[in-house]
Amino acid sequence: MRKAIRYILRTAAVVLGLLGIAVLGLYKAAQREPQFYRQAMLVESGGYQEAGDALEQSVLDLHNEVRSIGTWEAVFTEEQVNGWLVADLPEKFPSVLPRGTQEPRVAIDAEAIRVACRFDNGKFKSVISMALEVALTTETNTLAIRVSKLRAGALPVPLKQFLDKISVAARRGDIPLEWRQMDGDPVALVTVPVTHEDYAHRQVYVDTIELREGEIYLAGHTDQQVAPMLSASLQLDRSKAVQR
Repeated sequence: MRKAIRYILRTAAVVLGLLGIAVLGLYKAAQREPQFYRQAMLVESGGYQEAGDALEQSVLDLHNEVRSIGTWEAVFTEEQVNGWLVADLPEKFPSVLPRGTQEPRVAIDAEAIRVACRFDNGKFKSVISMALEVALTTETNTLAIRVSKLRAGALPVPLKQFLDKISVAARRGDIPLEWRQMDGDPVALVTVPVTHEDYAHRQVYVDTIELREGEIYLAGHTDQQVAPMLSASLQLDRSKAVQR
């Protein structure tokens, strides 16, 4: 009888030990940081302010450029984006990031924008990362952003709760967003308005968005907005010409 009890206790100890090892392994995997994130966090904070200012200047230059009729283009670098995330986002848009999210960083290559941030909601602490593939759709000014490889450390995690947080953040930033599916991955559709009050009598079109090593390239053109009455008149003239 005593031997049986010892056997049961020994077996229970082994099982508990294995469970402990498994839990410890999962914990360590959840704490693992992507290499690009570790590298980004090593950059001195002082360098980010200048890079963030450079991004805001690039955005301002683009804003002014698209006001004029003709073609335009812009390049935003990985360094500039990270600088802005560090130096400007927390101060200027403190409510955009989901609760528990801190210290976001990005890495950009020709395949995707890789995003990572620290996450701590008091119960769970990890580094959350994902890959974003960006492309223009056939719809005018509509971007498709495919979300994949969502990880907590090295562990894959369900997408839904984090997509909900992204949707909330988009609403806070007044960004129109619609979710679709592609091969099992969620795809966010974001449409840039053709007309805007800041661009009176202008129509702005995004023609190209391209991911490159360390940067995002954007190009498009601006047309003179055609008044509705004039547009209808032109269509009527074309109709008469066809009938003749």
